[in-house]
Amino acid sequence: MEDLMRNIIYSSIQNFFENENDFFEYTSQTGMTEWNLTHHLCNELSKYIFWLNNELDVAKLNHDNKRPDIIFHRRQTNRFNLLVVEAKKNRRDRHSDINKIKENWMVGRLKYRFGAYINIWGIHEFEAILITRNSKEFEEVKIDGNNSKYISPMIIENQFRDNIKKVINEINNDSNHEFLESSLKKKLDNEILKVFSLEEWNIR
Repeated sequence: MEDLMRNIIYSSIQNFFENENDFFEYTSQTGMTEWNLTHHLCNELSKYIFWLNNELDVAKLNHDNKRPDIIFHRRQTNRFNLLVVEAKKNRRDRHSDINKIKENWMVGRLKYRFGAYINIWGIHEFEAILITRNSKEFEEVKIDGNNSKYISPMIIENQFRDNIKKVINEINNDSNHEFLESSLKKKLDNEILKVFSLEEWNIR
């Protein structure tokens, strides 16, 4: 899943460049904010992470009302907390939000499985880092064209949506634990990976 998540984030950034190629060109009366950037990034990410809900700038009440920029999860449960994203649009930013991802969102009651730091300051000018957690250790992997593949967006057939939805419903019905047990996580991962292994996906 780590490779897939890296490819999804890379592909979403490339799609942002293609679909919003004039994002940094605006009149003197307009200034683009990080909130606007996260809106467009979330739109692109959701084309791939279609099996989960997505939210922008929600307040986490048990975490001093701190607000992650983007999250992918299922509402009313922590069991499917998959991805939390902190976005920047400052070329001089020095990974200021990476510790926030680790300390606020990937531990404790939330335990997001993946974190991503995405900094976009111009068209085709970006830095992205995928954060994973192995036991108590965090790992950071830079996301770029050297280690990531582009997955062309497409409409997922309903049968694949239904298959993943079925597994999620089974997990909700069969497990009383707050977080996914490893066997259930593997079952869901396998169903997701089936979709992205199809030849119809244009991976390059």
